[in-house]
Amino acid sequence: MTASSQSGAARGSSSPPAGAADASATPADYYADLVEQLFSEYESALSLSRIVTVVNQCRHDLAGSPATAMPELLDRLARCRLSALAEEATEQR
Repeated sequence: MTASSQSGAARGSSSPPAGAADASATPADYYADLVEQLFSEYESALSLSRIVTVVNQCRHDLAGSPATAMPELLDRLARCRLSALAEEATEQR
């Protein structure tokens, strides 16, 4: 086996990085999956409607971003904002 075929084999066996969107997923699929994942993480502090509102606002704020970067950017921005809101909600209890 040559060095180039070995590196190709190693690449083929690796998993995509965490947060990487499935190439076959549509924006609507990714959006639904993200909301579901965020709800499972923040449901103890935030309502589903609040999470959906934050994700929608993030999508609006990122509207000029490249489509290929949108899944990761949306995930990061939404998590940042939801973390701050969850922290505020916890402090108020």
